[in-house]
Amino acid sequence: MSLATKKDEENGLSTYYNNKTTVIQEARVFNDSPISPRKCRALLTRIVYLLYVGETFTTQEATTLFFGTTKLFQHKDSALRQMVYLAIKELATTAEDVIMVTSSIMKDMQPNSEGLPQEQPSMAQGVERFFKAAIVDKNSSISSAALVSAYHLFPSAKDVVKRWVNEAQEAVNSKSSSFFGGNTGGSSYLGWGGSSANTNSGYQAVPSTSYITQYHALGLLYLIRQQDRMAVTKMIQQLGGGKTGSGTVLKSPLALCMLIRYAAKVIEEDPNVQRQMLDLIEGWLRHKSDMVNLEAARAICEMRNVTAAQLSKPIAVLQLFLSSPKSSLRFAATRTLASLALTHPSSVATCNVDLENLISDSNRSVATYAITTLLKTGNEASVDRLMKQITGFMSEISDEFKVIIVDAIRSLCLKFPTKHASMLSFLSGVLRDEGGYDFKRAVVEAIFDMIKFIGECKEQALSHLCEFIEDCEFTKLSVRILHLLGVEGPKAPQPTKYIRYIYNRVVLENATVRAAAVASLAKFGLNSLDAKLSTSVRVLLNRCLDDVDDEVRDRAAMYLKVYDEPPLAIAYVREESIFSLSALEAKLVSYISDPEAAGKPFDVSSIPKISREQASKESARPSTLDTIGAPSTSRAAASPPPPSAAETQSAYAQQLSEVPEFASYGPVLNSSSKPAQLTESETEYQVSCVKHVFSEHIVFQQGTGPIYGEPEEEGYEDEYQLEDTELSAADYILPSYVTFTSEWDRMRGGINVTETFSLPAMESLKAACDSIIEILNMQPLGGSEDPQSTSVHTLQLSGLVGGGGGKVLVRSRMTYSKAQGVTLELAVRAEKQEAANLIVAAIV
Repeated sequence: MSLATKKDEENGLSTYYNNKTTVIQEARVFNDSPISPRKCRALLTRIVYLLYVGETFTTQEATTLFFGTTKLFQHKDSALRQMVYLAIKELATTAEDVIMVTSSIMKDMQPNSEGLPQEQPSMAQGVERFFKAAIVDKNSSISSAALVSAYHLFPSAKDVVKRWVNEAQEAVNSKSSSFFGGNTGGSSYLGWGGSSANTNSGYQAVPSTSYITQYHALGLLYLIRQQDRMAVTKMIQQLGGGKTGSGTVLKSPLALCMLIRYAAKVIEEDPNVQRQMLDLIEGWLRHKSDMVNLEAARAICEMRNVTAAQLSKPIAVLQLFLSSPKSSLRFAATRTLASLALTHPSSVATCNVDLENLISDSNRSVATYAITTLLKTGNEASVDRLMKQITGFMSEISDEFKVIIVDAIRSLCLKFPTKHASMLSFLSGVLRDEGGYDFKRAVVEAIFDMIKFIGECKEQALSHLCEFIEDCEFTKLSVRILHLLGVEGPKAPQPTKYIRYIYNRVVLENATVRAAAVASLAKFGLNSLDAKLSTSVRVLLNRCLDDVDDEVRDRAAMYLKVYDEPPLAIAYVREESIFSLSALEAKLVSYISDPEAAGKPFDVSSIPKISREQASKESARPSTLDTIGAPSTSRAAASPPPPSAAETQSAYAQQLSEVPEFASYGPVLNSSSKPAQLTESETEYQVSCVKHVFSEHIVFQQGTGPIYGEPEEEGYEDEYQLEDTELSAADYILPSYVTFTSEWDRMRGGINVTETFSLPAMESLKAACDSIIEILNMQPLGGSEDPQSTSVHTLQLSGLVGGGGGKVLVRSRMTYSKAQGVTLELAVRAEKQEAANLIVAAIV
């Protein structure tokens, strides 16, 4: 389908002129005698344009056009031949028998030809000598074309391209000023771009001052050597030019920026060379190119474990750019400082005076980053002044930058809780402004955090949210706010004032919001100690039984049933835990995939539970304190948050289900949460093992890989000493959340085992807690994993034993003294004796 718009047609690109049928009919100009280069170039341009805007050609049409251009290879007009190359490159994916053009291309790559080499993996070895010559050609356009083609050829012809490393090195080291379009005199390495060619084509020699060939050559060199860390380090040191950077042969700022990124990557992978690489990068801080200065400063600022002393030089460079007349430099500097302020606010604070001057910058993007940086580095006294300045230009910036501002204020609320009044006033104000979903969600989440962490503002914040849902156009936000009102509203001093806002949603909103409002209303009635309020809510729920939507009616009916049977409220309203969704999904997939399980009811007792707080953490975006206002970087994007234990289990279950040999083993009961390392950390290749426990089988999944880079295709045999793999209690237990006190009392009549242990090797209660949790792989409850006393502590744990072992709870009372270490009383309550024995045996 063509993507051409009405505007294109008005600009002269008419539908007729760029019609596929018209273009195919006009292809006869390729057969005219004599050939008109102008007409042919125009037609080829239209073909490429049609392909660009999404037009598709059938195989027959593409093949006809493809071979219609074959006569054009012999034409002397180099511009026409270059247009032919562009066209055949686009048509080659659809046309048939395209390999027939190979000989024509090779012929056009002979000396005294202006054609540029095009990559073709199947013919790479046959044209190797042409590529080698083109890479070192004096004409920079030819050299760059050859280098870029080699870069694209590398994945499919690695061995061939690796032999061109010397030519690529020569292109990097070339100091001569090259020319685009031809040389001023004489001929180049292959005779391309000579004076005769210039005469025929009418090209004028244009001097190149960008040294772009060095950039392309450096990229190819790194691609060839990227698996050899030592070779990459040596290349960086050779091209770096010493501590001052003045001795480098690289003249291209782009090449130097790329070299800085390679140096930063080496620092990240090998801390042993950090000092040498850091000296090189600091030398580039004094380069004459602003681009190189910024890249070097950014590389140092993004280093792991960077110290304040190491940051002084790059911050000084960025501070100079803050007063630059170029808005692009000011933007780059403030953006980098905004990111650095997350981890080193005191170091960035030296730039506060310059940043305050940028608040009124004409470029609002610069002003936004300046303010967010000041919010992170400023003190409590400057909050009110900054809030007034922010309010002034919120209406002048886009939603993207509004989100950055709101997120910075969200962080500031937690940093200076005494200033919550002014910040809540600001947030409630912008909540009433126009804006998209992402902006409104950021504001709502900021208010959610204030409700959670600043108790003094809870009631006022809930009132602002109630007013917002009266005119909220986003269903997701309305549902989230109604859920929060159901959780926090019944605890408020005057819960009745929220009922009107919630019931209005039942009357005025869509079905999704009405269902959420019903659930919120029910929590007010079932959690309230006020009998009058409970009765009023019941009346409102009865009215909801007449709703036109099934979900709304069903929820109302369920909660009315809970009214009639109060014990149900513990499970459906007041329960603090929920099923782990990842584990539930994996069990359901396994259940419906097993034909033998169809006749049995689905067993939910084997699914671990997590607290509602854990569930909200897993579903929420990253912490505000970690990411507020931080510009996204490629390095950050390449490191997504690690999967949760339940997600890991689900992924393993999916992998195992795809192996036919394991089909008869039944569902997997448990998999190791972390792979066990079977080799020393210093070995070049590391071997890890994951244990998968089935009801009657155990599968050991081993993985092997190099520490750095990717494994080579052609390797060699070697032997490694592997550690033994052991099975422990942790391989059979899944951590699961419960309300410990009530569940401990409920299991009083079940299996009870109590043992006393002496742990003299433990140096603290914290060490004992960590060791017990690791050995048993159980869920610590109530924050008991962090002892508050150094001498006495009680650790509470909960878990499920796979294979039908049922629920198991552990209460570990422990004392510590320097003379005896830790003394432990381990009490176990379980649904089955085998589960209790497993726990006790693990500690022994």
